[in-house]
Amino acid sequence: MKRLWAPVIACLLLFVLIMPQLVVAAGPEITNVSVTDIAETSAEISWTTNTTSDSRVNYGTTTSLGQTLYNSSEGTTHNVVLTGLTQGTKYYFEVESTDISGPFTDDNGGEYYSFTTLAPATYSITLEPACGVCGDLVEVGVCGEVIAATAAVPAAGTYHICWDSAAAANVKATFTTIAAGIHTVTFFMPEAAKGLHTVHLTDNAYASKATATYEVLPSAKINPVQGPADTSVTLNVYGFAASRDIRVTLFQGAVQKGDAKTGTTNSVGSWTTTYTIPRTPAGGYTLNVEAKEGTVWVNWVSKYFEVTPKISVAPISGTVGQKIGINGTGFGSEEEGIEVTFDGEVVKSGIYAVGDGSWSTTISVPPVRAGRFVIDALGETTRARNVPDVTFTVVPGISVDPISAYIGDTIIIKGGGFAPGESGIRVYFEGVAVTSSIITANADGYWESSFELPTSTYGSHTVTASGETTQPAVTTSLSTKAELLDVSPAEGAPGDSISLTGNGFHGSQQLTVTVGGVTASGDLRTQSNGNVVISFRVPKGSTEGQRTLVVTDAGGASASVDFTVTEKTLSTTPLPVSPQDNTLRSGMVTLDWQGINGGAGYTYTVEISRTAGSGTLWSRSGVVEDSYTLTKEEALPKGTYYWRVKIVDDYGNESAWSDSVMFTVSPIPTWVWVVVGLVVLVALLVVAYRETKFKVTE
Repeated sequence: MKRLWAPVIACLLLFVLIMPQLVVAAGPEITNVSVTDIAETSAEISWTTNTTSDSRVNYGTTTSLGQTLYNSSEGTTHNVVLTGLTQGTKYYFEVESTDISGPFTDDNGGEYYSFTTLAPATYSITLEPACGVCGDLVEVGVCGEVIAATAAVPAAGTYHICWDSAAAANVKATFTTIAAGIHTVTFFMPEAAKGLHTVHLTDNAYASKATATYEVLPSAKINPVQGPADTSVTLNVYGFAASRDIRVTLFQGAVQKGDAKTGTTNSVGSWTTTYTIPRTPAGGYTLNVEAKEGTVWVNWVSKYFEVTPKISVAPISGTVGQKIGINGTGFGSEEEGIEVTFDGEVVKSGIYAVGDGSWSTTISVPPVRAGRFVIDALGETTRARNVPDVTFTVVPGISVDPISAYIGDTIIIKGGGFAPGESGIRVYFEGVAVTSSIITANADGYWESSFELPTSTYGSHTVTASGETTQPAVTTSLSTKAELLDVSPAEGAPGDSISLTGNGFHGSQQLTVTVGGVTASGDLRTQSNGNVVISFRVPKGSTEGQRTLVVTDAGGASASVDFTVTEKTLSTTPLPVSPQDNTLRSGMVTLDWQGINGGAGYTYTVEISRTAGSGTLWSRSGVVEDSYTLTKEEALPKGTYYWRVKIVDDYGNESAWSDSVMFTVSPIPTWVWVVVGLVVLVALLVVAYRETKFKVTE
């Protein structure tokens, strides 16, 4: 008996263990799935279960579903209301409930349940998004911003989406439907001014059926968004108020870094301009776009711009030894430790930037072979990798130092870009060889030599060099300067003869010589080779002291030297002859003296004074003869006088004054007054007689 019950008990235990798992795997039984209360945007889903469980509906406009509505309340009767549905649209769904044994989903055998919302009874339109900015123009007058318009229509027909007004000219999208329903179309936002704009849903006769508003917001685009100083940035502004004053200014934080560029928006609130980035240190900046609202400037848009470092090189090709200019911008403000590299080697250091991050320097092209080389720069904060490289092309060529010299000066000539180890190199000045030996270039094609500047005329001359490989010859220019070699003597008085030599002037040209600005006379000319060998006299009017002697030819070549103008006293002093201690009558004064025999080139100056040697009362210069008679206008009154005389040559040099000699001017003699008195008396008697005679007769 015990053997009979053992298998039975084992089977019962196994059944107890397996049954709960089977129950858990099954979940609740779902029945009576239905859809009720279908409206334009909602519907109610109902079903029942055999056990207490929750509620879940998975739904969508396609069999992919995609949306879920869950109700955690448990029961056997389930009601889930779907809202926010689209009018006139078919929806697919499945229901799901979960009890303690697990979930169960009813998808109608894989076919899914479905229902269709009611078609709209009225017209409506919604926009997504409801506001935006223009962005980039995709074509003239059309922005890149895409707007989705969802329209509900209660009847079949052709419908239009119009911007700002219900008119054919403003149609932005069109759709046709064969029945009432919901339709979504997209269109590009038109270029428009800031503010609210009305979007119309119209029928085919352009009668407005519904409207929605779209807000246009200000925006701006810049291109490029980074670059060095002096970059020209194109600015396109959209969505501002129409016909409004507008400006763009560069700022770093709250600090203005550039001048404002102003303008006026057009009828749709757009404005296009270019803005040149000023010299500023590297870093981030904003281009602030402001519009004038009444009397106040309002910042609507700020666009980020990054200033980057840059170097410019001029020229971008040249020869070894040539000076080239390097300008940097966009480095750090007052950045120190800036270096310039040529082909990776530092060729200039110790450079520092000013406050705006710019700097300038010059370098000489180092001895390298012909080819292309990279010039770069870096500093304490600016990395070389952030500075765009500049390519410099080294070509075969020569350079001279100095580039302007006097005849006989030593000229250093350097050649670069020649073939490595090239031999047979010679140097020529105006076609004449000037180096004593043949030159050979080193492994980099570089060589160096020297020569003395030969006799040549003023100005630029051609220096050439060529070798066995470098043909034709490479050239450079060397200028000859004018120079005065000797002035003898180095000092002199007006009229003294001066000898002068020089060179480096134009050939066979008229010369002008000045001493302290006073021009010397004479026909003075250069020789055909530009040398000067002349003599001249110190010009009249040259003032005493150290002066500059300048020689200038007709072509403009000029040279100068210091020259001392001295004073010269003539050796001959005139001798007064008369009057000497005698009395003269007023109006009868003649001064006589003994002068220079054959006195051409000389004149005399005479003075009369009240005292000997001082207090000049009267003087006369430029007297040619050795005597002078005072004119009626120069008549002297009664008194004692002193006179003296000196010699003056044509150059203004003077002799010493003669001794002062006394003479006297007397009044009119007494007998003259007696005669005058008698004449007057006789005249009075005659008058008296005539008067008496007339009275007696009467």
